[in-house]
Parts: sequence; structure tokens; C-alpha cells
Amino acid sequence: MDPHLRHPNLRSLVVPLAAVLLGACGQRVDLEVRARLDGQPVPQAIVVVDREQLGVTDAQGLFAKQISKKAGAEVEVSVRKEMPGYRIEPWKTTILVKLDQQSAYRIEADLSATRYVTLRVSDKGAPLADAEVAAGGKKAGVTDAKGELVFEYRQQPPKGTEFAVGKPGYSSHRAIYAFEAGQVIEIALNREALLAVKALTDEYGRASGVPGLAVSIDGKTVGKTDAQGGYTYTYRGEPGKRAVVALAAPGYIPGTWKTSVKLEGQVTLQRYFYPTTPKPIRIGIYGVVGNTPGVDLKDVAAQAEQSLSTQLFRFPAFREVPTETLQAEIKQRKLNIERLTTKGWQDTPLRATVDMIVTGSVAKDNDAFLTEVKFHSTSGKVIFSEIGRARTARGVDNSVRDIVSNVIERFPLEGTVVAAEGDRYRINIGRNWRIGRGTEFTLNAPNLAEGGKVAGYRETGRMEVRRGEDSSSLAEVVTLKKGEKVQVGDRVVRRSARDGDEGTTFLLSVKGGLGTEVAPLVGTNAYLNGEWRGATGTNGQAEIPLRIGRSYVLTLYRHGYQQFTGKINVEKSGEPHEFTLAANSALFKVDSEPSAANVTIDDEQIGKTPLSAGKPVTLGFHSLRLTYGEDYRDFFEVMEFTKKEEDFTGDRRIVLKKDFLKIGERARQKGDTEGAIKAYASTGRDHPDFAEAHRRLGDIYLDEKEDFDGAIAEFESVLTMPENEQLIYKQFAVTFTNLGHAYCEKGNRLANTDKDAASQLYAKAIKALQTAKQNTRFFPRDEYDEAVHDTYYYTALSYHKLYLLTKQASVMNSASLAWREYFDFFPKKLESNPTFADAREAARRYRAQIQEP
Repeated sequence: MDPHLRHPNLRSLVVPLAAVLLGACGQRVDLEVRARLDGQPVPQAIVVVDREQLGVTDAQGLFAKQISKKAGAEVEVSVRKEMPGYRIEPWKTTILVKLDQQSAYRIEADLSATRYVTLRVSDKGAPLADAEVAAGGKKAGVTDAKGELVFEYRQQPPKGTEFAVGKPGYSSHRAIYAFEAGQVIEIALNREALLAVKALTDEYGRASGVPGLAVSIDGKTVGKTDAQGGYTYTYRGEPGKRAVVALAAPGYIPGTWKTSVKLEGQVTLQRYFYPTTPKPIRIGIYGVVGNTPGVDLKDVAAQAEQSLSTQLFRFPAFREVPTETLQAEIKQRKLNIERLTTKGWQDTPLRATVDMIVTGSVAKDNDAFLTEVKFHSTSGKVIFSEIGRARTARGVDNSVRDIVSNVIERFPLEGTVVAAEGDRYRINIGRNWRIGRGTEFTLNAPNLAEGGKVAGYRETGRMEVRRGEDSSSLAEVVTLKKGEKVQVGDRVVRRSARDGDEGTTFLLSVKGGLGTEVAPLVGTNAYLNGEWRGATGTNGQAEIPLRIGRSYVLTLYRHGYQQFTGKINVEKSGEPHEFTLAANSALFKVDSEPSAANVTIDDEQIGKTPLSAGKPVTLGFHSLRLTYGEDYRDFFEVMEFTKKEEDFTGDRRIVLKKDFLKIGERARQKGDTEGAIKAYASTGRDHPDFAEAHRRLGDIYLDEKEDFDGAIAEFESVLTMPENEQLIYKQFAVTFTNLGHAYCEKGNRLANTDKDAASQLYAKAIKALQTAKQNTRFFPRDEYDEAVHDTYYYTALSYHKLYLLTKQASVMNSASLAWREYFDFFPKKLESNPTFADAREAARRYRAQIQEP
């Protein structure tokens, strides 16, 4: 056989075998690596192949070398470089060695680097730790124990980077730096003292700022307190200096106040001042209601309420809070009227609106009508009550007129001793408040707490007016307790005739309830011969002053219960007398859609819908709440129960609304802006949350969508509602700021294409922002500083842009004044905030375009 025929596959095995032998021995590989950074060659870059360092790149960033690698092998090539001021990320790739006797590989290694500079902050050469650093308006961090912070960046802006450095108790630093990677930037801060002054006043339990008081340091006036009674002064002199800080408060007690402080670090001063001219008492009539089951007293109650309002607010000591305003705010705050008139509202936002709440009640008493009027203070205490009787419904007006007359003559009006004139003392209320010769006052000295705040009063004696003038009176001391003396700032409270009853009382106990459930009855008023003598407390008891052995007609009146009238004669002081009042009740039935909602009346749960059999509830105002949960909002309403049966079932069932605020907020938290828009837009004008939902919708259009037309439409839909236009709901005051902002931004877009339209938009912005400026006291606390800043900023910017379009001198003056106000009222808390610091820098550039008038 032919040998070649015996081995037909021999030749085909030769080439693969040679390749295997060559691969086993390795083959030559020409490797060329070119390292670059930002397109520039990188010399001395280290080249590593399969974890073995082979060399470094030359001056042109090139590394070339022949290496031996097996064919088919994966070879890892990496390049690294260290340079001062750079953090260069190692570059890495993998190549596959081909089956060639000699292969060449050219690799382009584009390195990526983060550059850094070191900021070194010091105080007189010593490292300053915990200094906050912002770069380009963004927080960069705080300095370490060495006073250093490493700032990393990719590329430096062409004009450099602005660094802002600050620390409480030190001056702030802000400057633009152009630097090289690795550079150390030295920044020196100087110690400074920050003096924060707060001037406050407190009337009827309400604390508020006193604006416009001149602040001086060592006799030099440095500024005035702002709308919140605050003023902040930065002292950049030698730390530790003692200085005299003074406030001038004309029209207040004290008229001047000064103290010595050490100017170092944060210094806070707070002082209370009290006006020499009393402010009228803000009174709101919540309503007058019927109190006799089965008798329609609606018209009589409305007549009494109208007459009460007409007569009461003719007296200059009382200022009206309209009933609709009071009721709307109570409803909006979801407050319980029963709780307000027993526990008070001094810890609720309602305290900013009203000082006293008046409630009234009308009852049929045989053939006559009884009308009762009660005055509740912010603590919930009944400080005065009057009752009147009318033979006919027509006579109710005269009855109310007599009630008001008695109120004015006996109301415990408060005044202040404002000056000493010989052996007499001037009181700041006079004939215009029905104060005249013979009027008696209880004299009370204030117990002053820290900062001069009145923490309470102690009775020190009695005074009597000798001469009454229009706005003040001169009084003499009748009695004065041992060790006490009369001082300017002492409070006087008008005494009523019954205050003359000395020391003898009887113990009144009143119980009442529904059915057999009888309990002590709080708030029952006791009248002797038609004159109010007090009200029962939470234990249903009260000590009622009277004279022993004398016969009186006692009237007990508590709305929601049947009144009692009868004779009483007390033989000894402290003698107990107990009464039980039957409830005037309505049978309350209710259903809801969806059903199975929890039903709560005056914070007490009474069951779940449907309540078809009904529950007995006393007549009068009650807070009703239905709660279903899920995506339904609570139903809350203050209702007046006047009938024997109040039926809210069938066609009158309560339909619960979807809680679109909750749904929208949930979508926003998930980043679903469109979902939030859909939810908020779903609220129609009949929805209780319409105003708040569309305010939030306007915020989204303004801040996130930059849809200024949409924002304007939403804000206007909120503010054109009568209750918001009149700021009954105070939280919408800041919406005028947002509306002005939106008008301004839209004007900016049209300024170059339609000057007339832009001018009109700037004018609308100014109008809205002026309304906001007048109501900054109602801005939400958690965003107060930001809202004040935006109000003044966009006011000034709108005037400024309007001037650039019109070139009118009057507009220029207004713009200049607005920029001045912006800087004067710039919130101190925002100075270290990069965003607002940038806005202030922009404002300085704008202001530079306009010369001061």
C-alpha cells in the first residue's frame, strides 16, 4: 500500500500542531499604549500588563514594548497615574492575543480625573473647624479639625468658582476664585457677635411682635424692629466688648428700656412692652340659638343676634369679628365650639383672630322669651353673662338692648396705670369707655418673668376715679395692701356692683344629662334677681355671692337644658343647694355614603352609620365628624340642633368626599407629578378642599412645570373666592406672593416681544405682592422667612422690570425703594443659604442699574 494512502490525514495535522507548539512557547506581541487626559498626553503614567508593571509613558504619553503572550490568551492592560491635585481613576481594558506569529496592539487610554483643591479656614492663624462651605451655591461640607475641606471638581467654570464660608459667631466670607488643581486656598474668618433683639407685647393672652421700635447701641441708633418685632445686628469689632443696648418704645410701657451685654458669639435679647393706649377687644358673635324643644325659635334667635351685633359694636371698646369670619375659621380649623367655650382657644391659631367669643341662647319661658348672652375669654372662662326677659317676640330687641347696656356698664374692662400725677394716677381709659367719676377699679401689680413678660397679676388694692376725661382718667388709691405701691404698668380692672358683696356665699351644685345619665353640669350660669353671679366649673359647682337672710329670685340657665327659676334664701355662708336640670334634646339620625363611617359628636364617638334608631343629643351647636378612612376625607361640620328630631338619612344622608389632598400628596412623594396634578384638579368648587388643592396645583405649575399661565389660573381661582379674597382663611395670604411671582415670570417671558402685555403683568404682580406685604404676619411659620424674602424680592424685581420698559421716573423711584426694603428686610436666617445668597447678589446687580433717588 502506498505510504501516503496509509496516512491520509498527516498533512492536515501539521499546521494545527505547529500552532499549538507556537502557542505553548508564546508569540511576540507589539504593545503600544497612548495615555491622555482631557485630550492631552499624560507622561509618566504607569502601564501594567497582567498585574506586572512594565514601565511608564514618555513625554508624549506613549509607551511601546514587545511582549510575549500565548495565542488566544486574554491580556489585561491597565494605566494609572498620580498627580498632585488630581484623583485619576485607573484605566483598564482587555485584549485577546490573535494566532499570528507577531501581533501589534495600539491602545488609547483616555483617563478620567477628579480635581481637587484644599480650602484652609483659620481664625487669626489658628485652624477653624466646623465652618460650613458652599461652592457655586451648593453645600460642599464643613471643615475638619485642621480647618480644612477638600473640594473636588471635574472642570472649573471659565470665570472661576464662588466659595461661601461661614460659621456662627464669625464673619462670613464669599469670593470667586480661579485656581489650579492641588492648590491650597487660605481663607481667614474673624470673630463677630450676632445680636438678636425681639420686642414683644402680650394682650389678652396673645404674644405678638412690636414693629418700628428704634434700637441703639452705645447711644447710636442702628435700626428698627421689623414686622415680627425682631432686629439683628452684626458686631465685627473686638469680641467681648460690653455695650449698652436700648430700645425706644413711645406709646408703650416701659417707654425706654436698656441693658448691658457682652458682644461675643450669639446674644439674644427679648423684652415685653405693653401699650399705653388699650386696643379694642376683638369680639366675635358665634351665634344665637333656640333652646326650647318643639318650639320654632329660629326667627327670634336671628332677630336677637342681629340686635346684639348692632348694639354691642357701637361701644368703642369692642371691635367686631364678623360672625361669618369666625364660623369659617372654626370650621376650617376643625375646632369644637363646645370645647372652645369651655377649654378655650389660646393654644390654637384662632387666638390670632379673636379675643372673646359671644354665644347666645333664646328660650320660651311660659308666655315670655328669655335671652342669654355669654362672653368667653381665650381660656374658655365665662367672664361675663347677662340674661333678659321679653313678653313678646317683638320685645326681644328691647331685651337685647338692656342686656348690652348692662354689659357695657359692668364689663370688667382692663386699663393700665400710665403715669403718676401727685397723689393721683392716670389710667389709660376714660369717658369714651364709660369710665367716669366714682368708677372703681381693682389694682393689680404684674409678676414679671424673664424678658419683662407678665406671667400673672396679684391684687394689691383698689382705686376710684376722681375725674374722667375722654381717653384717660385720674384715680386715687382707696386701699393698698401692706408693702405694696402703685407703679406705672400696673393693671386696673373695673369692678361691678356685685363685687361689693363681702364674703358670704352659698354652694351651688348643678347636675344634668340625657335620660338617667346625670352628671355634674359645667357652664351653668347663675343669676340672682336677673344679675349674673357666676357659672359652675367642671365639677358642676360654684360659690355664689349674696347677702345672708335676703330673699332672691334664682335663675339657672345652661343652653341645651331646661332653665330653672325659683326663690332662694340662704341662712348661713357656705350653705349647699343642689339642682338638676332636664336636658332639651333632639333625636339625631344619620347615614353616610359609603356607610359604616364612625360618628363622633363633640369628640365623643356614638356609633357607626347608619344610626337609624337615632341618638339623643342636646339642643344647640355641636361638632359632628364622620370618619370612614381609606381615600375618603373626614366630614366635619358644626351643626345647630333645634328640632326634636334631626334626620340625616335617606336623601339627606351625608356623602363623603374623596381626600384628593391625600391622594395628590401620596403621588408627589412617589415622584408622580402628573398623578398629583390629576388628583388636585379633581376637586370641584363644591369640594371642601378646593382652595387648598388648587393652591398646591398652582405651586406645581409655578415651581416644577414653569407653566406660568397655569399657575396664574390656579392661584386666581383660589384668591377670587370671597373668603380668601378677604383673607378669612389666613393661610392663603402667601398665595398672593406666589401669584405675584407667577405674574412676574410671565412678564419676563414677554418683555422682549410684547412690552405692553409685559408691563400689565408686572403691574398685576406688584398689586398681588403689595397685598402679601400687608399680611406677612399670616405667613406659615415653617416657611415664614422664605415667603417674606420672595415677597420683597419679586416686588422689587417687578418694579425694576416695569421701569426698564416704561422709563418713568416715578417707577424708578418705586423700584429703588423696593430694592432698599428688600435688603432691609432680608431674613438673617437665609444669609447662609446659598440659593438666597445668590438671589441677594443678583439683587445687588439689579440695584446697581438704578441710581438712588
